[in-house]
Amino acid sequence: MLKICCVAAFSGLSALLGTTSSSDVHHISIHRDNMMAEMFDVYSSHPNVVSQQVRVSFVGEEGDDFGGLTKDLYTSLWGEIFREYFQGEAALVPSIPVYKFAAQRRNFITIGRILTHTIALLQIMPARLSQTTLICLAFGPEQVSEDLLLQDFR
Repeated sequence: MLKICCVAAFSGLSALLGTTSSSDVHHISIHRDNMMAEMFDVYSSHPNVVSQQVRVSFVGEEGDDFGGLTKDLYTSLWGEIFREYFQGEAALVPSIPVYKFAAQRRNFITIGRILTHTIALLQIMPARLSQTTLICLAFGPEQVSEDLLLQDFR
C-alpha cells in the first residue's frame, strides 16, 4: 500500500513541473563552498521554483547540465542539510534545539520546498530520512505506529 502511495505521489509531483521550454527552466548557479546558504536563498526568494525544471551550474566549473549536475547539487545539498538540521545514525530525524526553534522555523519551510523539488526533479527521496519522518510528512503523525517509532528509535 505504501509503495503504491509513493509511486502516485512521485508521479503527482513530477506533473507539477513545467515543461522543459526555456521559460519554465530556473537557472541555478551555485558556489560549492556556500551551497546550502545559496540554495536556501533560491527557495526562500523564489518559492515558485518548486514547479519548474532547473539547470544547474557550479561557479568556476565547466559543464552542461543534462541531469548530472542537478543530481550532484541536490545530493551534496542533502548531505549538508542532514549535518546541520537532522540527527541520527542510520535513520535521520529533524532536530532543532528549543531555543533555536523560532529562528530556524523558516529554514524548515525552505527544507520542505527543497524536499518536494528534489522528489519531483529526481524521482528519489533522500535515503537517510527515517520511516517515521517520511510517514509523518506524507500522511501525518497520527499514522505512525508505536512499533515503527520504536524501530526507528533503535
